[in-house]
Amino acid sequence: MASPLLMPVSCEFEGSVLLLHLVGTYSPAELRAAVGAALADPARPSLTGLISDLRFSESVATRTLGDMTSIVGFLAYHAASFGNRIALVVPENSDETIVQMATVDLQTGGVDAASFRDISEARAWMKR
Repeated sequence: MASPLLMPVSCEFEGSVLLLHLVGTYSPAELRAAVGAALADPARPSLTGLISDLRFSESVATRTLGDMTSIVGFLAYHAASFGNRIALVVPENSDETIVQMATVDLQTGGVDAASFRDISEARAWMKR
């Protein structure tokens, strides 16, 4: 997969976890396309989780409620493809409110979801 520094939305496999890199500005459609392509990859491993790395995202702070509902709905719909587990890694010094809302919405949809400030904590949570 492409380097996360070259594209605003990219995915890579870390063992059985799909790591979604979100950098700068990007549309919900770009996010859906990247995740969809990763899930359709014939070489993808059997997945046990997804980590959405929002630490370098500029878009998360400007998302409308409609955008977030659309993104959360998309992730919840595909959650079985990655073990029904999603970790959201938020930027330090950011308002976590919208990510916390997304986490609760995912949990309400039956997804084991949690938010973290540190990606190593998200990785450790995925291993439990």
